[in-house]
Amino acid sequence: MTRKLKLAVFDIDLIASVKSYPVSDSGDHIKVVKGGESHFMPKFDNTSYLEFPRPWYKGRGTERMYFARKGSKKCVDFQTETVAGPDPELVKIAAGATMLKDLGKEKQDTSMIQWITLVMVVLILLKVLGVLA
Repeated sequence: MTRKLKLAVFDIDLIASVKSYPVSDSGDHIKVVKGGESHFMPKFDNTSYLEFPRPWYKGRGTERMYFARKGSKKCVDFQTETVAGPDPELVKIAAGATMLKDLGKEKQDTSMIQWITLVMVVLILLKVLGVLA
């Protein structure tokens, strides 16, 4: 049976989702998403957890909960107070995928409202100059 740890994954909006995830075979990473573009396995150690009291219906004692920012390489280290940011390699891959999706599409610089406004200004100018009756 694989060992599971409670992990709170929080994003830039500071909303956390708490679930139990299995520990990797090496025993130093938590397997959230393994492989692919969304690979996310934060590393944990002895200073990256907080102990919370268990609810009364689960009995006495405490539960360890680990915290990690979404996409980071490491869990939050509470001894040194460092929070690892997202992995730069994964950010590059995500940015490249977004730019590749928009490749070859022309962006319309002038909106329809701007064209209508321009035509109206030209018509008013012609009326003021007396060209239009």
